[in-house]
Amino acid sequence: MKPSAYRSDPIPPVVPGRTVVGRAVACALLLVIVPLILTSGFFVLFLAGFVDFGGQRWPVKTFRDRDRSRVRLAPVDTSVASLAHLSRPPDAAFRSRSRIAAAELTVYRVRAGLRRVDYEMDGDVHMVLSDPEDPSRSIIAEIPHPLFSIGSGLGRTFRSERAEIRNHRHSRGAEVEVIGIGFFDYRTHQRAGGAANGFELHPVIGLKFIGTR
Repeated sequence: MKPSAYRSDPIPPVVPGRTVVGRAVACALLLVIVPLILTSGFFVLFLAGFVDFGGQRWPVKTFRDRDRSRVRLAPVDTSVASLAHLSRPPDAAFRSRSRIAAAELTVYRVRAGLRRVDYEMDGDVHMVLSDPEDPSRSIIAEIPHPLFSIGSGLGRTFRSERAEIRNHRHSRGAEVEVIGIGFFDYRTHQRAGGAANGFELHPVIGLKFIGTR
């Protein structure tokens, strides 16, 4: 005898309420877990402004380091090409929490082409600046997130600069005037437009759009 084409065992009944309850529980868990993950991430980045995680010298980057009072705030006029040619410090200098004299105790002002703007995972606005006379020369300039630079006294400045970037979102290639504190990154970021010596303007404390080219 051929087996029946029909099921002989009973199909369990569907309980409508069970599916609804399961979805509600899943949604509730997401509402609890996601804010916890985001909050912990923000806390780590905030704390990184005071504590040096992974040798990245976050306190120096966000102007919350112990040497900040030694920084000469009167800007020195220079060029992107000149900054890209500064001598790179020895590796031992990057293991210290102190600023690297004299470049990191100086505020620089440059006129440059704004080659690219990116928003990074750490909250920074990442700008690539090219030299007007030699576009092959470029450096990185960074605007920290105000939330992760509390205590620097520059939160209002960073908010204003970030608003200026948003207002000129279609101005890639524009000529800009940038004022920033010197900083040597232990990573050179050459693929991302950074100089071979790792020098950056970080943080940026002045930004002005001059025009498009």
